[in-house]
Amino acid sequence: MNDIGKRIKELRKKNDFTQEKLADFLGVSYKAVSKWECGVSVPDISLIISLAKLFRVSTDDLLGVNVADEDARRDEIEAMYKKTWETGDLEERHRVAKIGVAEFPGDMKYVGWLGWTTAMLSFSYADDETYRAEQEKAIKLFERVIENAMDERIKASAIQGIVQYLSFRGRDAEAFEYAKQYPENYSMSREDVMLTCLHGEEKKILTQKMLDRHLSDMLNLIECKSMEACIAQEQVINAIIPDGNYLYYNTFLVDNYVSRAVFYMRDNETEKAMDALKTAHKFAIDYDSFLSDHQTYRFTSPFLNAEERNTADICRSGTSTHKEDLIERVKRSGFDALKDREDFKALLK
Repeated sequence: MNDIGKRIKELRKKNDFTQEKLADFLGVSYKAVSKWECGVSVPDISLIISLAKLFRVSTDDLLGVNVADEDARRDEIEAMYKKTWETGDLEERHRVAKIGVAEFPGDMKYVGWLGWTTAMLSFSYADDETYRAEQEKAIKLFERVIENAMDERIKASAIQGIVQYLSFRGRDAEAFEYAKQYPENYSMSREDVMLTCLHGEEKKILTQKMLDRHLSDMLNLIECKSMEACIAQEQVINAIIPDGNYLYYNTFLVDNYVSRAVFYMRDNETEKAMDALKTAHKFAIDYDSFLSDHQTYRFTSPFLNAEERNTADICRSGTSTHKEDLIERVKRSGFDALKDREDFKALLK
C-alpha cells in the first residue's frame, strides 16, 4: 500500500465511510477507491482537493507531508553540507547536494549546490572529455537555477557559477550575457551603513573585517600572470601584514612563488626558480601548520588584529594538505629541468 492509499483508508474509516460511499461522494467507482487503498493506483490529481475537503484535512496531511519533519530534514542536510566546508571533503559535499535535490527536487538551493559541487569536482578528472562533460553538466544545473529561483541570493550564486564555467569552456559571449544579469548592489552596503553608527572597538572590528575581505578581493584581481604582478601582489600583502604573520594569506604567497618559478624557468634561470619553489614550500608548510588544528587565532598586524577567530570557520575544498597540493602542482608544471637536483628531490618528498 502506498502512503496516500494508506492515508485514504485511515481517513475513510475515521469518517465511517464505506468504499462505496466514498466513491459516490467523489463520482468514481468503488473499485477505484479499492485500488488506491491497495496501492495499485493513486487518485487523479484533480481529486486531491476534493478528498482533503471531504475528510476535513489539509492536502499536506492527506499526502503525508509533515512540515515539521521536512524542516528537520532540511536542517539535517544543511548541517551535513556545512560540515564538508570544515573537512574539505568535496565528494561528500557532492553526495549531500544530490541528497538535497533527490528529496526536495523543486528547491533551487540544492540544485545550486549540485551545480557548484559538480563544477568543482570536474578538476579531479584526469581525462579532458570527462572534465569538459562535468563542467557542461554544471552549466545546465546553473541554467536551471537561474530560470527557476525566486531567491535573489540563490540566483546570484548560480549566475556567478555559470559565468565562471562558461568562461572556462571558452564561451565568453554567453558568459557576458549572464554576467549582465548579476544584481547590482545598492549605493551603500549594509556594512557601509553600519559604520556610520558604530564607535570604538566595534567600529574597529567591522572596519578590519571589511579590510580583510577587500584585501582578498584585491589579491584575486592581481593575477600572477607576470613577474611584475607577482611582485605587486606580495607588496600589497606586506603593506597590510608587515610583520610576516600571514596566516591564511600564505595561500596567496604559495601561488605567487610557484608562478615566479615558472617565469624563471622560461628564462632558464634555474637557481632562481629553485629558490622560488623553496619559498613556496615554506609558505605551504606555514599554512598547513596554521590550519592543522581547530584553534583560535588573531593577526598580529595592527591593521587586522582586532578580532579573534577560529580556524574551524575557514572553508576547505579538499582533504589534502597545502604542501601535498604544492608537490602535485610542481610535478605537473614543467620543472623537468630541475628533476636531477637533490634539493628538488628533497622538496618533492
